[in-house]
Amino acid sequence: MVERLDSRRFDAAAFALALALRLAFLAVWLIKDLGKVYQPDLYYSLAQSWLGWTPMPAFDATHPPFYTGFIAAVLGLFRSPNPLSVLVLQCLLGAASVVLLRRIAERLTDAKTARWAALWVAADPALVFFTPQLQTETLFVAMELVFFIGLLRLLEEPLSWRLVLLGVWGGLCALCRSVFGAYPAILFLALWRTKGFTRAFALCAVLGIGWFVPNLAWTARNYRKYGGFVPMSAQMGWTLYEGFSLDREEVRRRPYEMADEAKSRGLSDPREEGRYFMAKTKAFVVAHPLAAAKIVAGKAFLYWRPFPYDPHTWWQRGALGVYYLIVFALGIAGACAAGRREAWAPVWALFVYLSLVHAVFFTSLRYRLPLEPFLCLLAAAGALKLARERRGA
Repeated sequence: MVERLDSRRFDAAAFALALALRLAFLAVWLIKDLGKVYQPDLYYSLAQSWLGWTPMPAFDATHPPFYTGFIAAVLGLFRSPNPLSVLVLQCLLGAASVVLLRRIAERLTDAKTARWAALWVAADPALVFFTPQLQTETLFVAMELVFFIGLLRLLEEPLSWRLVLLGVWGGLCALCRSVFGAYPAILFLALWRTKGFTRAFALCAVLGIGWFVPNLAWTARNYRKYGGFVPMSAQMGWTLYEGFSLDREEVRRRPYEMADEAKSRGLSDPREEGRYFMAKTKAFVVAHPLAAAKIVAGKAFLYWRPFPYDPHTWWQRGALGVYYLIVFALGIAGACAAGRREAWAPVWALFVYLSLVHAVFFTSLRYRLPLEPFLCLLAAAGALKLARERRGA
């Protein structure tokens, strides 16, 4: 059945399945009031202040601006502070990601694998779980997939202004999730291996021209408003120190301890707090290099752990642990079957890049979500590979 449908009908069916699952979970989320359990960041509050509905904070560049602007645009369109309109739109974006992933997968594997990967993304528990949350994940994943559709196509074409426009889109992705900001550097290293230095440098240079435009605009806005240099957000130093530990209990305590420490030192500006905790982390690394290296290595392992932490229940952690062990095992088989193709280089660059970044900065399974569609693709490729081998045995 999956192979017999034409592309449009398959996309429509996969989109409908993904949308139904996300809307159903949204209903559960609202009925059980899970927003109080899994509390969001400040984006929703900032969006309301941008609309003039709540007082403007003293400093509003604590987070990258794109998701805040996204919420503000949707709330302003409906002229209501009720976030339901945002959450329903996120359900639509999550369902659209299924179609986007299929198009990427056809360039990386084959049509059959692409369709099974799309169905896997439609039902993936992590992608479904984050859809009804006022966090950046669902919007960023959709934006990221659009970026990779363009990137995989333009890497095989002569340099053109379209690559600059793709760079602008990549810069907007970085203003949605700042962690994406330095991806072109790792992309260059990956392309250097597959396309040679000159071609890789030219591609990333042209991409970079567009990449910096959104960030320069946001930086200029912050400089004009606050008289200081804030390129993406002012929380980098805070995020670095907050998660620079392997002790789970210490990580839980740190935000409160950091807030008390900042207050005791008279630090009220988020920029000052960020600089202070950045300096404190650097001082620890210089004084204890071996301990710092151990933390980085341990955080790299934690980034790829199969189970989440609380507030998930023990049975949820156990079920997700089994699920991800299966995904990882099939993903390794899929990587052996399909991942050696040259076209995979930008995807592997993303895997390496995010793993390195979150080995240093705050680590959470939430931050692995940009890799989730590609993990589903690899798992689908691995499952089909094993099925073919079993039939041939």
